[in-house]
Amino acid sequence: MFPVKRIVVATDMSPFASQAEARAAMLAYELGSESLDLLHVIDSLALESLRNLTHPLLDTERRLMESSRQRMDEIKYKLSESYGIPVATITLNVGRPHTEIVRYAELLNAELVVLGAHSGGLMQELFVGSTVDKVLRTLACPLLIVKRQPKVPYRQILIPVDFSECSRRAMEFAMNIAPHAHIIALHAFEVPFEGKLLFGGVSDQQVQIYRAELQAKKDIKMRQFVAEWEAAAGPLSHIVELGRVSAVIKERAKLLEPDLIVIGKHGQSGWEDMLLGSVTKQVVQDAGCDVLIVG
Repeated sequence: MFPVKRIVVATDMSPFASQAEARAAMLAYELGSESLDLLHVIDSLALESLRNLTHPLLDTERRLMESSRQRMDEIKYKLSESYGIPVATITLNVGRPHTEIVRYAELLNAELVVLGAHSGGLMQELFVGSTVDKVLRTLACPLLIVKRQPKVPYRQILIPVDFSECSRRAMEFAMNIAPHAHIIALHAFEVPFEGKLLFGGVSDQQVQIYRAELQAKKDIKMRQFVAEWEAAAGPLSHIVELGRVSAVIKERAKLLEPDLIVIGKHGQSGWEDMLLGSVTKQVVQDAGCDVLIVG
């Protein structure tokens, strides 16, 4: 276990972003963090468009800055009063959101960055498209995407694993931020080239034998994997299931209704080191609960 001393929460000051602010403050309190750092980024491209209007109001930009600072002060006060935690730094930056988030997290040596996900603005970009890829390519610490209004600490966590080092870090971080939660490790697998084998004339019976053999091997590997954590974890269970990885995760999440899914940034495929893993992208898009991405 290791301390999570500094948490950065980026906000666009919308009602949906307040969910991320609240979860970040709740975690800061639960983990005894030194501080919660609040960041708001005014998009430099949007600001430049405002400046280039034919008849801009002379004090429009000043009003925008002042109102943003006032709103940040209100958020700081609310979080401090509600959760009894210090909001050490309130920062209002102008720039590209993904660049400023990563830069600020690195500046503070943050152990966790928290963002919200909703239907518009900065957090929509981070949830569905290129901005989340850009943040995660260079962000050194875990990223928590908040999708629900937090009411209680995380109680049930689903962790898709592929037995890689990235999966081990995901398990460790999950236990670190929610030591009393029920953790469910999930591994999904497929028979390599199953469709091509069947098309090439391999009998269905033989493919079934391959499936059973692979299931047995994966079961053993999963038991070995979770054995590393049983002494340190709270309730811990595991599932090994045949099927396409993203589909299995989606269906199990619907069935188990976890509060949080924790997943590694990359899978075992080497090419995925160059971008956000495709399974991880799908999980972020599909999940109805919060998602924590660990590199």
